[in-house]
Amino acid sequence: MRRQTSSRGFATLSAASVISKVLAFVYLPIQAMLVHDSGNGVIGAGLMLYLFIYSLSNAGLPVIISKFISERDELGDYQGSQVIFKTAFFMTLTLGLIFSLLTFFGAGFLADWCRMPESKLMFMVIAPSFLFASVTCSLRGYFQGKQNMKPTAASQIIEQIINSLMTALLEICFFHYAQQANKDTVTYTAAGSAAATVLAAVGSMSFLVVMYVFTFRRFRGEETSRQSYTGPEIKRGYVFRRILMFSIPAIISCIATSAANIIDTRSCVPMLLKGGFTSDQAYALFGIYSQKFQRLMTLPVLFAYPLVMAMMPSLSAAIMRGDRDYFRYEISEGYRLNFIVVMPIVAGISFLAKPILTVIYTTQNAGSMMIILGTWTAIITTIQTIQSGVLVALDKPLITPATLLIGMVFKIVCNYILIPIHAVNIYGALIGNTVAWLISIAINQYYINKLMEKEENALKHVLRPGALALIMGALCLGFYRLVYALLKLVSGSYLLTNDLAVLFTIPFGAVLYFTMMVRSGGISENDLRRLPKGNRIVSVCMKFPFLRSALT
Repeated sequence: MRRQTSSRGFATLSAASVISKVLAFVYLPIQAMLVHDSGNGVIGAGLMLYLFIYSLSNAGLPVIISKFISERDELGDYQGSQVIFKTAFFMTLTLGLIFSLLTFFGAGFLADWCRMPESKLMFMVIAPSFLFASVTCSLRGYFQGKQNMKPTAASQIIEQIINSLMTALLEICFFHYAQQANKDTVTYTAAGSAAATVLAAVGSMSFLVVMYVFTFRRFRGEETSRQSYTGPEIKRGYVFRRILMFSIPAIISCIATSAANIIDTRSCVPMLLKGGFTSDQAYALFGIYSQKFQRLMTLPVLFAYPLVMAMMPSLSAAIMRGDRDYFRYEISEGYRLNFIVVMPIVAGISFLAKPILTVIYTTQNAGSMMIILGTWTAIITTIQTIQSGVLVALDKPLITPATLLIGMVFKIVCNYILIPIHAVNIYGALIGNTVAWLISIAINQYYINKLMEKEENALKHVLRPGALALIMGALCLGFYRLVYALLKLVSGSYLLTNDLAVLFTIPFGAVLYFTMMVRSGGISENDLRRLPKGNRIVSVCMKFPFLRSALT
């Protein structure tokens, strides 16, 4: 099986994540037109709890499986890596079945928890997805451990294509059924969204099962012939105990990571009502926060998790070799790549918040101020995600969840004190998130420095991409306004003019930022060559004199 470097793996998973997230926005205009911001609040609350249960059901196993398999492969124990996979597969399948049953029969409790009874049917419909996702989880971990990110990337794209198409179709069908049957349209639209999630999980699982059977048959003999490990044979009981040892901290980490969403689903609407908002207003504000803000936040933060997954095999292998210098180099490169990618996305979304909301939600485009202020918190979120991966590689997986739980205490205080203040309202949840992440990051960094016996400063990689991203954002706003004004002369449609102006502005911003980074030395020829099709990318860049002079 062909292996990929961390940079190539990151690029592969990041490309898949970008495609998946773009596809995830396809059905949102339809959803917004059907149920508006108040209905989005119901779907958003259900989605938050679903993601929490999903994270519990896989218990962080993709990263754990990846770590253990890469360790055995580094020792030349390819038979042991298969034992690890089979044991992990059984564990994830069991967890998936348990959580599917708990979600189905506990749907009423979950709906009561988020104070939105309309979401009960949604939880019942979505329950089987945990079983199918458990198979996907173990297979992704296996391929990532073999340092081949392509199956994971392809499965993510397939899953999102199915999810986007079926969500749009089923939401419309369920909405019209509810209208004809004189039932609550929000309840049934949310159920349609849940049904699409189940079908997407089936599609992703089916693809990876086919890939595993094909790959396993093709490479089993090859790996057996290369077996060089002569130590004690690894036993299933040992694997089970070791996975459990890491899964329990991972479950705690999932609880800690999802704690913000759990706190928000429980507190936001009641605190908004306490602050003097009506039920519809409270639902609408929570819909803006949970669907619009949280959805757009996934764009800049989506690169952090693929980066950690791509880094984990190399970090684990470096620890097994005792190569601390390479370990530090991988961490430094991880932060550098993260900020190069994240900063322009954050700046672009912030400067073009209103136009982007209009593209996605058409006339239901309220909430731009929250996007402008809140998107910048993605930077600290990605730092915390990378820190988590580093601490797992250092066999200290409990530190991150512990620091997150400490931060969540302050999040609770912020929610219950700030949200009822009418002028602050839902922004209190945003302030609480920021405080919680900053506290977690500070404590995590203390322990990383202590364990590495050397200070590792992530912020040293922020200055150049951050400054250039701000310049890009400001120029993109000016370019958007110019293009919008010109298009307005020939088109009387606000939505069409806005969409076309944004469509022209995005590639303008991407080319501008890339050019500035290359010219300033932030991206080197070596960086480009390490990407998939890197030589071809360099060849294209060399055709432009203003890039060629900087790369050579």
